[in-house]
Amino acid sequence: MKKRERPSYAFLMEMMWVCAFFLICACIFVLAFAKAEQMSRKAETLNKATLAASNAIEEICASFDSAVNEAGFDAVANGQTGFAAETERISAACSTDTFTLKITADMADGLLTVVVEATDTRDGEILCTLNGARAAALSSARSGGTETSAAATAGRRPL
Repeated sequence: MKKRERPSYAFLMEMMWVCAFFLICACIFVLAFAKAEQMSRKAETLNKATLAASNAIEEICASFDSAVNEAGFDAVANGQTGFAAETERISAACSTDTFTLKITADMADGLLTVVVEATDTRDGEILCTLNGARAAALSSARSGGTETSAAATAGRRPL
């Protein structure tokens, strides 16, 4: 009786190991690219939020200057002007569907201090916090809006 030889399955096993290795590598690369895209989106949102927060601080400081020049620092600090409503309007205008801005303005001793906090709307994470300060013109803060300094008489804005 002739002994039957069994075929070797070594080549098949080797091909299965190679396919499994490439499958694992492909999964790792797909996860790496997905994480890179997520990081890119987060960085883009952070950049936009930082720019919006910076613009909000500049707009608030500009509206503060005009309110102080028109009504004086005491009127602005006591809420007799529309400065608080303007701050709320700027906050709503600068917020988008990816982030929201929370603006806190505090006035004391002729100084406006603004804190803008940008929060991601998807996960509630704080993206950035920017601080800004603006001093009222010394003559406007003391005299209720009338400029009496030498810079004002020369036609320039006081520092």
